[in-house]
Amino acid sequence: LLYKVKLDRGMDAETAMQLYKDAEASSDNETNSSATNIGAGGFFGVSQVRVIKSGFYIDRRDVFKEVPRMFLIINQGRASNNCVVVRPNEGKKIWTKEFVWKTWLHGNACRLTLCTDMNQAMVTWKKEFDLADRPSSERYQRYCYGRHTESCIFGGDIIPILNKILASSNLNGIGLANDMSLVMPDVVRVEPPGKTPEDDSANEVTESTVDAQAEDEDDSSEPPAVGHKVALKMLGGSVFRGAITECKDDPESFITTFTNGSVVEMSTNEVNKARQLFDTEWTKLVVDADVPKAVASSIEVHNSVNAEAQGATRRPILPAGEEKTTEEYEKIFEEEYDGDVPDVLVGLEFPKKELRLYSQSAHDHVFIPFWQFVLRKLAERLLEEGAHSSRELLNLENAERVKLQQG
Repeated sequence: LLYKVKLDRGMDAETAMQLYKDAEASSDNETNSSATNIGAGGFFGVSQVRVIKSGFYIDRRDVFKEVPRMFLIINQGRASNNCVVVRPNEGKKIWTKEFVWKTWLHGNACRLTLCTDMNQAMVTWKKEFDLADRPSSERYQRYCYGRHTESCIFGGDIIPILNKILASSNLNGIGLANDMSLVMPDVVRVEPPGKTPEDDSANEVTESTVDAQAEDEDDSSEPPAVGHKVALKMLGGSVFRGAITECKDDPESFITTFTNGSVVEMSTNEVNKARQLFDTEWTKLVVDADVPKAVASSIEVHNSVNAEAQGATRRPILPAGEEKTTEEYEKIFEEEYDGDVPDVLVGLEFPKKELRLYSQSAHDHVFIPFWQFVLRKLAERLLEEGAHSSRELLNLENAERVKLQQG
């Protein structure tokens, strides 16, 4: 499923202050005000030593009529070339120390000043945060836009088709001049406002819970058996997941079936390695990406609809007859959805960038968001594979109902 979510990307004064205190209390003293080497050529590690001090900064230029711009800059220490930069209206972003130093601290147009009065910092931060309480398309002063925005998240059981999603984000071979041939999505967790950390205490993931879950799934130290889950690297590094579907005695071997449809016969040694790889990939998803354990364990492709929706009549987005003429191939497979909205959503979010593509119907170039480009590429692959459209599935289901009614 593709979810459109409304986001408040800003950060309030209390959260910003806690972030600052956490940085100050870091056990790594370098984090708070580490020396940064910036050479004459703009590269780190040579020549001059300059200090970027963690703290709240103010942009006092006269162009900001409503409120001075506020920044929280966290130096990540000598081990990193980056700083965390927070704005009341934009939240957290990562910038290089070189950019922070040359653009904001010692730029020609902008020179932030360190605010040592924490009360003043909090009052000014809160004022800007309140002013930013508007859509991101609206400005509350020059260069400053609202904190409320929308984003599209790929959710549901996406792990079985993850490789296809990533392949569809590849810009190679489509004639676009772009500095990135492969655009990788972020794994994001979207929660409703007001949700507290205590709400997730029952689902907190630790090493012990990972070990317990792994034992519940299947113990890789046990002899291989039908139903045990496996994973296999294919196509230059892509990992497909599957299960043992058959055991043979003479000679001892195992038939494994994967989510891409491949059927592979393995020896005992090969199948044990495949089971260990599944455990490794499962742990990465649960611990590093915070994917729900049930989803991380899934090796099947499911329709992402609830039980009530499964019995309902399909409602294709495109009117009858438009499937053959539309350029928006993704709409050929799109349907209206009346299922429940999840309380917590974990999924993939692609960068907010647009692609310039030529439209045959408009006889001109048009811009589409990147998430729509990925959907379109996925739809093109379905068309090449001969998959039924939403309208065709509706017609087949209607014909089946009529057949059942006629006895």
